Order: sequence, then structure tokens, then C-alpha cells
Amino acid sequence: MYENDAFSKWLGIERMEEREGYCKLKMVLTKDMTNGFNIAHGGIAYSLADSALAFAANARGVRG
Repeated sequence: MYENDAFSKWLGIERMEEREGYCKLKMVLTKDMTNGFNIAHGGIAYSLADSALAFAANARGVRG
């Protein structure tokens, strides 16, 4: 799934560990990804969480 996920790649998300029902990711937070409080923008945090959920849910490699 990651191979075709242009958005996760654009964010710089890297897969650390992945198995059925579990996924550990890492991403470097850049200045462009911060909000007015100089912390991760909520959209960035939720995008990382969304990718982790998708990779964990699809780790079996079964479609359909």
C-alpha cells in the first residue's frame, strides 16, 4: 500500500514496524508543518494517524 501512497511519501512518513493490526511510523516535523503555537498542526498529526491506521488495517495484503 505504501508504494502507491503519494501523500504519505510527500509528508516524509517512514514505516518502522508493520504487522496485522499494528503500525509504527516516524516522520520529521518541519517548520512548514507547524501552527501558530509552533507545534505540529492538527492536520499533520491526523494525517500521520490516518496513515498508521490504514497501514495497520491493510497489513495482511488482502484486498476486497
